[in-house]
Amino acid sequence: MSLVRAVSRATLAAFAIAMLSACQKPDLMQPGFIQVDIDSSPTSLDPRFATDALSQRIGELMFDPLVRLDSQGGFTGDLAQRVERTSPTEIVFHLRHGVRFSDGRELTSRDVKYTYDFVLNPANLSPKRGGLQQLSWMEAVDDYTVKMTTHHPYAPALEMAMLDIVPYGTPARGPNTPDAPLGTGPFKLVSFERDDRVVMDRNPSRPTPAESVRGIVFKVVPDPTVRALELAEGVCDIAPNDIQAELLPYLRGKAGLNVIKSPGTTYHYLLFNFNDPRLKDLRVRRAIAYSIDRKSIIDGYLRGTARLASGLLSPENWAYDGEVTSYSYDPDRARHLLDEAGYPVGATRMRNLSFVYKTTPEGARMGEVLQAMLLRVGIEISIRTNEWATFYGDIQRGNFDLASMQWVGIRDPHHYYMAFDSKMTPTRGLNRGHYSNPEMDRLTEAGDVTIDTESRKKFYAQVQQLAADDLPIVSLWWQDNVVVMNRAIEGFTPYPNGSWLSLSNLKLIAPVEAAPSASE
Repeated sequence: MSLVRAVSRATLAAFAIAMLSACQKPDLMQPGFIQVDIDSSPTSLDPRFATDALSQRIGELMFDPLVRLDSQGGFTGDLAQRVERTSPTEIVFHLRHGVRFSDGRELTSRDVKYTYDFVLNPANLSPKRGGLQQLSWMEAVDDYTVKMTTHHPYAPALEMAMLDIVPYGTPARGPNTPDAPLGTGPFKLVSFERDDRVVMDRNPSRPTPAESVRGIVFKVVPDPTVRALELAEGVCDIAPNDIQAELLPYLRGKAGLNVIKSPGTTYHYLLFNFNDPRLKDLRVRRAIAYSIDRKSIIDGYLRGTARLASGLLSPENWAYDGEVTSYSYDPDRARHLLDEAGYPVGATRMRNLSFVYKTTPEGARMGEVLQAMLLRVGIEISIRTNEWATFYGDIQRGNFDLASMQWVGIRDPHHYYMAFDSKMTPTRGLNRGHYSNPEMDRLTEAGDVTIDTESRKKFYAQVQQLAADDLPIVSLWWQDNVVVMNRAIEGFTPYPNGSWLSLSNLKLIAPVEAAPSASE
């Protein structure tokens, strides 16, 4: 029996035991609300501080940026009705008139400038500051016109226009705060009870069709089996990309549920800590890459709901280059590389190589698969699980050896700069492994200042090859979008990047059990 199949059967056994317990909706309800189960709490509902995917996905329902990604992965105006690149270093945003925060105040350029100035101020310790380092200044030309000026020609400048806007003068909430600033998005926060739920009601300043969902309860349900049960029993109404693959056949058999699958761009990878001298050795990193049978994991554990990844950029991206070094499953080659690196097999068949693998409770099963595969070549890993906030804090501080991570919403190849440039370590950027290579720095920085698309594409072809050769991380797969939803609601459009924005478009087509009240 394969390792992947063994883990899957263990999961299904746990699921069968859990089926003995019935799931029920809470007694106190509000008409027109739906429940969305999530695996952990968001770390922050202040968009100036939220960096994890869950916080940002919930946040985009409450806040609006100047531009955002559409369902095809391209930029489209949001608060900006019209966008003009007036020079290689200047972009002008013409704001929509009549956009209001949830307390009724109209949004103007003063709010936009304040939000950007807040993030840029080092005293505020915003983790978003690193993403704005190419911004020279944001100018409020008049009440409805904003001009963004960069230090030099900067190709991915529109990515800096995706910062969610808060009202002028809003003080910092920061992480671990149970409230949120006011926003202009389709919903507003009612309550946030950490490790329990986030309750959101409609923004009264935005018109809402009568048949639309009135509000959403994001309920923290850490156990994936329980989340599946709550869908089956009608407790949870929709689960976007939140159900383990081995439970999907059971849910597809439920008459009251729809299961929607589409290609996604969420990128899963294995992260190395380069502060560990053993992992600085390229031969060790390559041995680990050859030890992982990614195809078996996708076919077995993930039930075909992913595609083998060659790098950060998926085939749908304009800069994608798939002709790079790849690492098929080859344990014999992995053993040879470890011998070369000075880690021969000892009397116990181990190689004096032991690492700590950090993950969340939900990722523990995948950790067990990786643990067994690495053990086959003589590498021992110890799995340490923590709830999301602790796990994320450890990753940010570099308190790990190996970790499985994911990036969502990668559109522009500028992400290579944020992830691999030696200057982009936390809290300035996403280089959490502290990888450093002068050639990678040169290429990613050149790609950022090259405006011409074809010239940029040539730079990023080199970046993708270097990343595949030097292995700052191991590419695993691009995750498909799989949404399970109650047939009594409709209107959810899967975004390639896994966005939940279309939750705001859900409509009630049949009676839906109401959601728990905020006071429950």
